[in-house]
Amino acid sequence: MAAKAGWMSKIAARPGDTAAGVEGHDSEKRRQILDGAREVFRAKGYEGASMDAIAKAAGVSKGTLYVYFTNKDELFEQLIADEKQELAAALDAFQPKAESFRENLRAFAISFNDLLTGESHMSTIRMVVGAVEKFPAVGAIFFKAGAERGTTRLTEVFGEAIADGRLKPCDPLVAAHHFIALCTAEVMKKSLFGCQLRPTPEGVEKIVDEGLDVFMAYYSVKP
Repeated sequence: MAAKAGWMSKIAARPGDTAAGVEGHDSEKRRQILDGAREVFRAKGYEGASMDAIAKAAGVSKGTLYVYFTNKDELFEQLIADEKQELAAALDAFQPKAESFRENLRAFAISFNDLLTGESHMSTIRMVVGAVEKFPAVGAIFFKAGAERGTTRLTEVFGEAIADGRLKPCDPLVAAHHFIALCTAEVMKKSLFGCQLRPTPEGVEKIVDEGLDVFMAYYSVKP
């Protein structure tokens, strides 16, 4: 995977300029600041977070913080950009093998459920939703990196499976939506709103297997 790039392109020459994301420029300190920002934004939301609190959580001075990020808006945007790239990388890792199509779909669905219901992902979604009114573009960017990217990846896979006869002729995008709905079975929504604890691995496998049974009964090529 390509190295993560920041939102700005030059190293700061004075306080107030930003060094955010510059390849090779004190990346450990930058990561330390982003980790502190993540902690504060998740605990207090965008509106409740302050640069003072972020500097304290990151263990840096405000002067150091402003060398890397000009303001809270830029810091929040960079944090979402990093979260987006990590999410996209997890989805792009899905590479199905023709000889075990169902098992590959099963593995993807289990991994996707784990990703959706993970504490880190849930916290990030709540953080993004809380900031959407001020940053509407951030919500769209995060959605494209997660749910939409997962659907796009599956659409490509299903298009190939239709072409080589593993799935019957159909709209691969519709099939992708059906697959995700069947194999997540409201797990993410319930976790997001705190309606239930994160399902056990056995619980996830049961949801996925039942969803796969329905999906393959309708979409697979009958012998």
